[in-house]
Amino acid sequence: MDSVKSIAVGDEGNLEQVVRPEHGADRFQNAGVTVLATPVLCHWFESAAVLAISAQLEPGEATVGTRLTIEHLKATPIGMTVRTKARVVAADGRRINFEVSAFDDVELVARGTHERFVVDLDRFLAAVQAKTASRI
Repeated sequence: MDSVKSIAVGDEGNLEQVVRPEHGADRFQNAGVTVLATPVLCHWFESAAVLAISAQLEPGEATVGTRLTIEHLKATPIGMTVRTKARVVAADGRRINFEVSAFDDVELVARGTHERFVVDLDRFLAAVQAKTASRI
């Protein structure tokens, strides 16, 4: 896995999304709360991190998320745009660490850290398949 050597501190991934009704907290069993849901924000952070390093991966490699810690600081209403950024702050072996942040049209709405691991996709999926097969 030589791709880890090409992933550099400072590599960034950016994702811009308009908050739509299906992104609302009310769609996640939080009745009446029609603002950006934290689980959606987590998804956007992971997507930004994948974008930050995907071009450096070798064929047959992928990354998997292993840790995400965020502070969801401010509510974002439906209709606003959210810009999510993931920046590599450390690359140690197969482990990649990111700082993540999200801004809506007005202010910083969330920040945190994220960790991903570079995996051999075939080997990873074989282990998942073995786990599925062992289920009784």
